[in-house]
Amino acid sequence: MKKVIRAKDNSVFDCYFNGLTVVVPASVDATNEPHCHSVVGQQLLLVDWKRAFGMDVPCPDSTCNGMLANDRTNCSKNKTLFPVFGLSGAPSWCMVMRMTCLCCKRQFNSNDSAVLLSMPQCMSNFCPVEPKCALTNHSFHLERNATEAIDSLMLTHANGELCSRLLHNATNRSFVERIASCCSCHRANHKPGMTVKDHIEKDGTYVRQHPPLGDTIRDMCDESNGSNNRWGISEHNRHAREIQSVKCTGVFAQDHTFEVCKNCQKGLGAKAAWDVATSTGEIATAACAPSTKTIHFSHAVRSLSRREGFKPKVMCSDTWPNEEGFWKRIFGSDFEGRLGLFHFERRMLSTLRKKHADFLDAVTDLLSALCEFESTDYENLLIALKNGTLSSTNK
Repeated sequence: MKKVIRAKDNSVFDCYFNGLTVVVPASVDATNEPHCHSVVGQQLLLVDWKRAFGMDVPCPDSTCNGMLANDRTNCSKNKTLFPVFGLSGAPSWCMVMRMTCLCCKRQFNSNDSAVLLSMPQCMSNFCPVEPKCALTNHSFHLERNATEAIDSLMLTHANGELCSRLLHNATNRSFVERIASCCSCHRANHKPGMTVKDHIEKDGTYVRQHPPLGDTIRDMCDESNGSNNRWGISEHNRHAREIQSVKCTGVFAQDHTFEVCKNCQKGLGAKAAWDVATSTGEIATAACAPSTKTIHFSHAVRSLSRREGFKPKVMCSDTWPNEEGFWKRIFGSDFEGRLGLFHFERRMLSTLRKKHADFLDAVTDLLSALCEFESTDYENLLIALKNGTLSSTNK
């Protein structure tokens, strides 16, 4: 702190820091010291925009024209560091500057999302945190690479526990790599009579900060869906606009799914999710419903019919011709419905006795009368069945 950060000569700071980050270098003289070896490559960040870039940060409040002045860091005040967890290994540790507006006297941390968004992106990118996840009510941040991975997992699987395990495993892998590196270094430089010190015991010396748990990650994802980004629109609204822009002039399919509702709170009363898929593979709409009755998703159908560019001609459903009058009132008298091939077959096969001697022959004749196999796929299927590719025992 005294030699580098508090030095009056800024060239000393530039010598050690790359932007906001300083990396603990390896020391040839300390190869026999496990404590020194355990922190080699550790990243320390000083989030001080004035010191790093000589920039005056404007007040994030849109109604204030003041500038922010540095007060002091969390390290100088409480001797603490701010963790930033990622998937690349051990967490980075930040010295965060507390800043005060000279005009409105409001206080901000230098790594808050509001401060990051008020700066040029070429400078704020040196802080390895997405502004939408730089939340002020959490005692940690997530690196940009972890945020991108978690966004993809949470959007498709909503599995916060998996994301939490990935962050914990990254720290554990880093520790194992350091042990292997330290032991191989001692072995390569071993000299007769040299005493090798024991490596730091796992969980023997530790800090209280740890990666977030699954519930915390899910809460962060909900909070980060706000408009604290450079385009001023939340991820939730952006995804909703993408679904609302789906068009259809040909065929669409509508159905209910039940697995999705397992990720919903039971207090919502959702038993199924009604969705519409177009011939292009896009989802045009989705709505939770307390049952599969038409009355519980009719409002979503009416909203879909009023959408610009959504003028279908045919609908595939597993319940057709039930509620045929409802669909024709919505989309017109020329609107046609079709029963899906699987359900069309099941309505006939369910009336047959499976133990009858001619049951298999009847099923084969029915399928050959209804559909035709694509020749290339059919031949590939026969080959896979013969060589055992589709079998777990290769038979």
